[in-house]
Amino acid sequence: MRESTPEPLKLLQIIARYGEVSGRLTLHKLVYAMQLRRLVNLSYRFINYSFGPYSKELEEDLKLLQSLGLIVEERRGKDSVIKLTRKGAEVVKSLGQFRGQSRVMA
Repeated sequence: MRESTPEPLKLLQIIARYGEVSGRLTLHKLVYAMQLRRLVNLSYRFINYSFGPYSKELEEDLKLLQSLGLIVEERRGKDSVIKLTRKGAEVVKSLGQFRGQSRVMA
């Protein structure tokens, strides 16, 4: 039986794919669109919110990744950017080596 990659690690792979994401709203929209088009195997539940789709589970996973030191949210003027830390990049690299691939679909 093949083990599936946990959701937070898939989220980490998505952020790695884009290098950095312009804020949480953009990340929620990106994951929602990827999930809707079945480009990734994720099961976040989204609700329609004031500025677009929002997922409480995705938000919790972001907080988890931040607390583990795998991502950082940096302020750039009025905006923010979410990107991997060095530790996060190492985790993504090890996931690709372990699976023999770097796809997010796992």
